[in-house]
Amino acid sequence: MKKIKVAVIAHGLGMSMGYSGEGNIYKTFFEMLEERKIDYTAISFAKPYNTSIPSVYTLPFHLPKLDKYQRLLTYYTAKKVKPDLYLNASGVPIPLSKIAPHIVYAGAPSIANLPSKYTRSLFWKLYLLPFRLVINKIKEEGKRAKIIANSRYSAKAIAEVYEISEPKVIYPPVDVGYFQRAYNEEKRENFFVTIGRIERGKMLENSILLSAKSGVKGVIIGSLNEKDYLKKLINLKRELNADIEIITNLPREELLKVLSKAKVYFHATIGEHFGVPVVEAMASGVIPIVPKESGAYEVVPEFSYSDIEEAVTLLKSLLEKENVELRRELKDRALNFSKENFKRKIFNEISSIIF
Repeated sequence: MKKIKVAVIAHGLGMSMGYSGEGNIYKTFFEMLEERKIDYTAISFAKPYNTSIPSVYTLPFHLPKLDKYQRLLTYYTAKKVKPDLYLNASGVPIPLSKIAPHIVYAGAPSIANLPSKYTRSLFWKLYLLPFRLVINKIKEEGKRAKIIANSRYSAKAIAEVYEISEPKVIYPPVDVGYFQRAYNEEKRENFFVTIGRIERGKMLENSILLSAKSGVKGVIIGSLNEKDYLKKLINLKRELNADIEIITNLPREELLKVLSKAKVYFHATIGEHFGVPVVEAMASGVIPIVPKESGAYEVVPEFSYSDIEEAVTLLKSLLEKENVELRRELKDRALNFSKENFKRKIFNEISSIIF
């Protein structure tokens, strides 16, 4: 096999010590390349927290803010590297294909006309404006690079923004084996769980509304990103007298304990490009309810909602029975989204270009 060098665009390595959904893409790319004995260098804008990763970066310190602009500014470091391939996990087609073949793994562009915090708030619209202007200037890279979408929902938005045919879809990697540890066929408790970072873009108020309107107990679990938003959620919970618990920064082992008891998972984020927690819940034997307006709809279209009232009806019907056979079927369906499947499919894309 030809000896090659891959540059992995992982702009956010210097933004957080933990791994977000996007961070897990980085991690899985690294694992895939190491398993195939392919040399790689990670390219981050700020200094990575994990110094064991072979990397180059622009800033000599960590920078937890300005995520969208770090995706763009990584270009200036990336163009100095001369790899055989750029494997871009930032989702933004920065202009690199004239240097080497460029594969971009992407969700729906933030400038797409989809429900998100960028369309709900004047502050976020203004924050995104310079980013939108730059993206409009580098749209041609979207035609030159090979873009792979993380869902059909994202693929459609990518095609509209970059004016290309809908790209191929490879769903994100999920640590299915880990979450299957929470699977059991014992009697479960009548409550739902929602998993998502405590930040405005995750729309966690929808979970509070669901609990208040249905009278069903809920649990929100997520890493604390925005303290002001947490206060807003707590105030809303009190105002609506909702029976819901909000737990921040819960260790993964404790999360498994919650998932082993819950009957239903509720995904609150309308417009989510995919929704990894949906598959984690399925692997745990928890039945998910997801928005029709999201990539998660592609995973469980039979358990989807258009509004909270529809979600209430669906929730109550799912709590009436234990649904053991359904849980078993969903656990097996989750295997389609394993890390192993993701690695194999991404490697096939790499192989088609450089081997």
